[in-house]
Amino acid sequence: MRAVVGFDGGATKTKAVIATLDGGVVSSGLGGPSNYHVVGIEGAKRAILESFQAAMAQVGEPSTIEVAVAGLAGLDCRHDEVVLGQELPKTGIAKKFLVVHDSRNALYGATGGAAGVIVIAGTGSVSAGTDGEGNTARVGGWGNILDDVGSGYEIARKALTAALYSFDGRLPKTMLEERILMALGVESIDDIIRKVYAERMSVTDIAALAPVVTKAAQEGDAVAAKIVEEAVQGLASMINTVIRRLAMQGRSFPVATIGGVFKAGEIVTGPLTRAVNAVAPKAHIGKPMMGPWLGSVLVALEEYHSRLSPQLVDAVRRTGAEV
Repeated sequence: MRAVVGFDGGATKTKAVIATLDGGVVSSGLGGPSNYHVVGIEGAKRAILESFQAAMAQVGEPSTIEVAVAGLAGLDCRHDEVVLGQELPKTGIAKKFLVVHDSRNALYGATGGAAGVIVIAGTGSVSAGTDGEGNTARVGGWGNILDDVGSGYEIARKALTAALYSFDGRLPKTMLEERILMALGVESIDDIIRKVYAERMSVTDIAALAPVVTKAAQEGDAVAAKIVEEAVQGLASMINTVIRRLAMQGRSFPVATIGGVFKAGEIVTGPLTRAVNAVAPKAHIGKPMMGPWLGSVLVALEEYHSRLSPQLVDAVRRTGAEV
């Protein structure tokens, strides 16, 4: 069997999906984390191989992998692309091995390669889009120190600060002060300092507090509502910058929302839709067509066939629904 394989990898796990050249998804497998900033180059290679071998174990026949595409978190600059682009092909998985930013496989999964925009707001944030004619744009994704506006991390970091300011009296009293203590399982503001500095809470640990903030905003807390409002403004700014760079203001296209921040529902998606529609009135906010693991398969198929036909996209969508 001649096939392609797509990888979707991040800081917690890696998923491999194998598909035939006509878009039929045949298997998938899981491996460990492949963000090389977290696990190193060798760790990323092990995770890629682990997920690939798990997927291959289900195929049941000898296979030739024509193209492999790894859409990975951690490709934050050109240096990352060069390093991984040199090392991952050494796994020998495929005749051709491409490494792409994880926003690309998320974008292809969301739109099937057609015109559209994605916005990811989880631990971090990024927006990307394509006009369906070969032009793409990416905005954001520069990490938690320099960027990640509207992300779970930014929302939660501001909430931690707000809790401290509320305790000081520098802000009006906010329910975030008590809610943050409860979420962290501590009893005093001093304990927040210990958690953050002495115990060195990770970016992921801090981002996990974001639902506390959106819940407080839904319940009418003014300080939490302001934090959520600023997050939405940041996300809208990224999306609208992508739209303008691709000159799509007058077109109809999907804007797919991806990531835990959007689980808050209308308090985020409502104002986000209004802000985007102020720039692109025909854009519609919604869920992605497919997951990023299938998006990486689509990128691989496009690389092999030089274009993505509607038949290929439909085949991946139908046969990959259960992976």
